[in-house]
Amino acid sequence: MGSEYDFIIVGAGASGCPIASRLARSAAKPSVLLLEAGTPTGRVEYLSADQRFAVASNVSSFPNWGYKTTPQNQLAGQEVDYSRGKGLGGTTCINYCGWLVGPSDDYNQWARLVGDQDFAWANAKRCLDKVTHLHPQIPRPELKRYIDPDIKDHSDSGVIDLTYGGPWIPDIENIFIAAEQVGISTNKDVNSGNPIGLGMGTVCCIDGKRITAAKYLEDPPSNLTIVTGALVAKVLLEGKKARGLLTDDGRVFSARCEVIISGGALNSPQLLLLSGIGPRDELEKHDIPVQHELNMVGKNLEDHCFSSVGVVVKHGPEYHETGTPLCPSPMAFLQSPAALRSPEYARLPSHVQKHLETPTVPHFEIATHSPPAFLNYIPEPEVSFVGAICLLDNPQSRGSVRLRSASPNDAPIIDPKFLTNPYDRRVMIDGVRQTLRLLTAPVFAQKLLKVLGPADDSDEAIWEHIRTHFGSSWHMASTVRMGTSSDTDCVDSNFKVFGIEGLRVVDMSVCPFVPNNHCQSTAYVLGEIAAEKLIKQYNLDTPSNTLSARL
Repeated sequence: MGSEYDFIIVGAGASGCPIASRLARSAAKPSVLLLEAGTPTGRVEYLSADQRFAVASNVSSFPNWGYKTTPQNQLAGQEVDYSRGKGLGGTTCINYCGWLVGPSDDYNQWARLVGDQDFAWANAKRCLDKVTHLHPQIPRPELKRYIDPDIKDHSDSGVIDLTYGGPWIPDIENIFIAAEQVGISTNKDVNSGNPIGLGMGTVCCIDGKRITAAKYLEDPPSNLTIVTGALVAKVLLEGKKARGLLTDDGRVFSARCEVIISGGALNSPQLLLLSGIGPRDELEKHDIPVQHELNMVGKNLEDHCFSSVGVVVKHGPEYHETGTPLCPSPMAFLQSPAALRSPEYARLPSHVQKHLETPTVPHFEIATHSPPAFLNYIPEPEVSFVGAICLLDNPQSRGSVRLRSASPNDAPIIDPKFLTNPYDRRVMIDGVRQTLRLLTAPVFAQKLLKVLGPADDSDEAIWEHIRTHFGSSWHMASTVRMGTSSDTDCVDSNFKVFGIEGLRVVDMSVCPFVPNNHCQSTAYVLGEIAAEKLIKQYNLDTPSNTLSARL
């Protein structure tokens, strides 16, 4: 194995794997090195679809960085689980497998903010089609009146298999009936670009097996080198140009063309800071020489957080004891007229208000059939549990990622500052209230035994419940934000780090805002967009005996 390559990618997650694969398989056949700190993750207990909740919930037993946030005083001092996958496939090895692409208006807003139509919905959808292969069959055809995507709008030739799972648990239909009873519309295809309403997303599982980003690496070409167990300590710079990488065990890898960091919204800012790229005060605090001052590195952390509620009902053939399905969960992406009338909304910047009022943009999400463990509830004999979580969309709270030390082996200090913005609290209170309306609709009320939720319907009681029944959706984003100015952002729309030649960041950290979806789909799209930009810049779509002639 050599130590010099044309391109080096750091991180084998949902962005890094597509980049590595697309570059290596391009006509010019550049030499590509993919470095991953974790290990191969092909063991069956990681990949079994019916273990996806256990994998996501058991930090110690699966390939996981095991991060925790700082104590969140506004949330009763909780240190919130901030799991990140560690291995080939990254967090696609440990997530819940949900595939929801979000609103078209988010992508169009992204394009406007960064001044690049490559991020608009039309191009993002084209790239999604390169990623996905939808298998549209549903286990219960009689429910097609609720789930019926237009096949013409979806790809059957991409890398990642998407299905509607199975088997479906009996009470799936009851959720749709409950939604109708409380005035929530049905959305037959929540992945159409308009997610508003209750529908069924897909999962990246097929034949009982989780599909991870590592599928991009199957049958790798000879010019793609994959090295696991390689924790990168810093980017090696020569002046203002990235020349390679140093690992924590002293190995040096050189890049003839570019270094691409794809470590995710927590590890990518950490690596930039360890390399001397970031706010001067943060670097000097840890005696790291300032190579390039870039003040926004590690700032603007955004995330979708959630709170859990549930009901216990009399057991019957139409219910499932634990409420935890192997299929995708019905999910409702909803807008909150009450929030838009609130004084908290009135205090938001006008451009944020305008985006929140666009037709396809949700304010919160209800994801049903969450595990009873989210409420510390142990299912009892002869009864059934139906749980749901309310997730905050368009969060306005902003957190940070900072260094704990100058060592790459020390976890970063992560402070999301969840729900510190008054608007976020207003939407969550309204969202939890609407979630309880869904779970206590007449179809459930006729067998209702007890509600696991707030003490009453007051704002105060709901807020107290949220503070003590809280979690992160692991949709961290925006810590190396994309934009148009190094004063307010970190990378341009070509993913290039401002002020440093030959260095890009491609992962969820570059999002101008956290998109209102389940973010693995966005991470894959970013990998595809970045690969296309690199292939175009270096003219890799035509064969050549040498890449150096094009530099």
